[in-house]
Amino acid sequence: MEENQMKKRAKTVKTLTALVLMGTVLAGCGGGSVNEPTDSGGETGRQLVFWESSYYTDLETNAFYRRAIELFEEQHPDVEFVLGSKGRPEQEIDALNIAFSSDAAPDMFGYSVGSLVEPFIEGGKLEDLTSLFDENGWRENIDPALLADQENIFDGSLYALPIRRTVMGIFYRKDVFAQYGLEVPTNYEEFLQVCDTLQKNGIVPIANPGKVPAATNRWFDGLLEKNCGIELHDDLCYGRASLDCPEVVQSLADLKELSQYFQEGHFSAEENECRLLLYPGDAAMEYSATWEADTFESQGQNVDDWGYFRFPSGLEQSRSNRFTYGIYVNADSPNKDLAYDFLEICASLEPYQVDFEERGSIVGIRDDAFDLSKLDSLRTALVEDAANPDGSYMATNEMCWPPKLTDMLYEVLDKVILEEITPEEGAKMLDETAQEIEFYQS
Repeated sequence: MEENQMKKRAKTVKTLTALVLMGTVLAGCGGGSVNEPTDSGGETGRQLVFWESSYYTDLETNAFYRRAIELFEEQHPDVEFVLGSKGRPEQEIDALNIAFSSDAAPDMFGYSVGSLVEPFIEGGKLEDLTSLFDENGWRENIDPALLADQENIFDGSLYALPIRRTVMGIFYRKDVFAQYGLEVPTNYEEFLQVCDTLQKNGIVPIANPGKVPAATNRWFDGLLEKNCGIELHDDLCYGRASLDCPEVVQSLADLKELSQYFQEGHFSAEENECRLLLYPGDAAMEYSATWEADTFESQGQNVDDWGYFRFPSGLEQSRSNRFTYGIYVNADSPNKDLAYDFLEICASLEPYQVDFEERGSIVGIRDDAFDLSKLDSLRTALVEDAANPDGSYMATNEMCWPPKLTDMLYEVLDKVILEEITPEEGAKMLDETAQEIEFYQS
């Protein structure tokens, strides 16, 4: 990049580490938004403040945001784009809670499309973007399934412009499968046979990072899909059916059975510990997501040695497990006109193309930005699965269920596996929590 561009970026893209701390002081002094424009007669002195998880704020590696910000600055040379780095996702949501409660929230922020932002919507803090989708034709370039997922969660409205999607499924060692003559399973019975063959030959079938509760829940969510079918699974996700039902009981029982194929001590294992089993071939499979391809590459693995398949539910319509990440707008922002301009840029093709051309990124929602001939076999499989026209199902732990119900789910999963409670008792505990927090739709 040319020197003047680097200087411009250093000037305009700043970290807001101290900004949230300032919010309380500003609120105490009767101040409004921390980014209120200083010159109502024009753009000079205005800022557009955007918060993100730290992972996405390195503009050397995130070419999508870098190009989008460059295009925004070309449109608005007198506006300062301020990119705030907010740590891990759970730290970002904590910062947002503090900021919205003290009138110090950013103009925009990036976050997963799910129940954790619902309190902001219920409090009138987020702008409903549904009309912008229609006016600007954004729907034409977005997989309808992604918008349907969001509309199911947010009562028919669209509050986030999707920019990334993550597909989740089972990654496996091709060489280990080939060594034991194993084929990719097409149903759950075949999957258990694969696990049994691997275990009998001294291979850990599944490396499960049980210290991350969501990792174990991925298997449970797949089992729900198998036992419930599409309609009931969706109803359970969105509070339209009781969790104290035979299908939930069966899924908990299946998870207990499946856990015999996890590595010993999986409850305390982190993701990198599992990779230490997978990389030398001591374990064969993991349930992970799109980001795993980049991890393999960064850690010296040959990406083409790995394969990917959806959870083998055995249903006629096998759905991929995926979730969406998007950009939200503060309903009280004095800079919504600028925010809308930035959204329009993020909906356009160019930032996705630059991100793909520079680093082969496949997480964007614009399939027309990808040249599959330039991808390895694993990333090709992930792109094709993400673009699957048969629909998707949402991961309950990350997207659909309120935090209190998710916490109970994690507790139930652990206790069932440890045989501290029965699957029947686990289903009742989930149902009682759902009733307590009024999760069920009337």
